[in-house]
Amino acid sequence: MRVLAPSFVLVVAAGAAVALPAAETARSSEARPLADAVFVRPLYGAYRHCGGSCLKSGALSWFCFAKQSCHLSCATAPPLMKCAAP
Repeated sequence: MRVLAPSFVLVVAAGAAVALPAAETARSSEARPLADAVFVRPLYGAYRHCGGSCLKSGALSWFCFAKQSCHLSCATAPPLMKCAAP
């Protein structure tokens, strides 16, 4: 019986370690707020030209700041074109 107790502790610890990255991923997606996209090319500063396409809307284009990443969601009408903060 003594041999089973340490192995049970290892199994529980391994299960907790596997669940931890999913929790961190959920927190990191919540921590990255989405900002509105800009549809006219900025005159000053570095920017990122984003693009994508949705089935019904066709090709889409927008601008974000250089350190932001582009985010496109075709699940809504009209499509959401956003910029995610790093």
